[in-house]
Amino acid sequence: MLSRIILFLLALTLGIQAMGKNSVTVEVVDENATGAPELELSTHGLSNMEDCTTIRLGLTSKSAPLQIFKVELRTRNGVYEPTEPFSFSIDSADVNGKKVEYIMSIDFPQLFVFYTDDKVVMSTDRGVFEFRTTREGALERNISLMKTDYESKLEVSRKETSNAWTILAVILAAVAVCGALAAWLVKRRFLKKKREMQEMSMLVAERTARNEELRQKVDSLYGSRLDTLNLLCNEYFDRNDSPQMRVTLYNEVEKQILALRDSKSVEALQDMVNIYVDNILVKVTEQLPTLSKADVKFLTYLYAGFSPRAVCIFTDIKIKNFYNRRLRLKERILSSDAPDREWFVSKM
Repeated sequence: MLSRIILFLLALTLGIQAMGKNSVTVEVVDENATGAPELELSTHGLSNMEDCTTIRLGLTSKSAPLQIFKVELRTRNGVYEPTEPFSFSIDSADVNGKKVEYIMSIDFPQLFVFYTDDKVVMSTDRGVFEFRTTREGALERNISLMKTDYESKLEVSRKETSNAWTILAVILAAVAVCGALAAWLVKRRFLKKKREMQEMSMLVAERTARNEELRQKVDSLYGSRLDTLNLLCNEYFDRNDSPQMRVTLYNEVEKQILALRDSKSVEALQDMVNIYVDNILVKVTEQLPTLSKADVKFLTYLYAGFSPRAVCIFTDIKIKNFYNRRLRLKERILSSDAPDREWFVSKM
């Protein structure tokens, strides 16, 4: 009972504040409202009695103060002010922590024809609000707002879809470009490897041809004496324990060796080796100046392709010393700082 008296007094006070016949009724919907402040406005209908048109507006405030400066009715026939000036305010203290509903009855000059686009325009400290005077108008406005909202969301969806397709197209294009680039790089690398293999094959073929040519030149230089010498050397080593055969072979071997050991034959052989093995002896003497003439001569026979026994005969060493000398010479070359040391050793 006490709360109803308080509401009545509050409504009476607000009605006096609204001036004249214009009145406001209030009802506290929720005394413990929580959450963010909310403000809702709506149309509660109209009546056309007592020589005036009365429009009822609903306003629900949840902890949301509001001040109304001006209200007017706009129709197709003109703009109308309330029959009595109308202003209204909701103080923070009245709605703080509560949800309160206000019903405002505002009188305008009497109208006899209404259209769906007729509206009440309310100017407040929170902006300008519009209310359709008829339910049909309110429904039409709601439909229009829903249509606008739908079209806006549809446009946003279209833009998002368009952006998604654009992003997908960009991604696919990037993937295609990356794929094409990767394929091009793989193809380029394959072609490079193919060219390298072809060049290597050509180099091997060239080396083989040059080695064969070197062998032929050495054969032409030494002629039949090389064959005879190889035969005698092999027979000498096979029958080294026979004193009689040693004496017989020694004289013949010595004759052949003396013919092959002379400086002119060695120089001719070195020239051939340099021609067909990329100046290997020239580079050896340049990069390894500490090698003796005997070491260079030993390398000459190795690079020319003579057998170990033939090299032993040419250099006057024993077969067991041949391998030791070649091993020590390899180690000496590899331990040097010669740029082509590995190549020198590979040909020994």
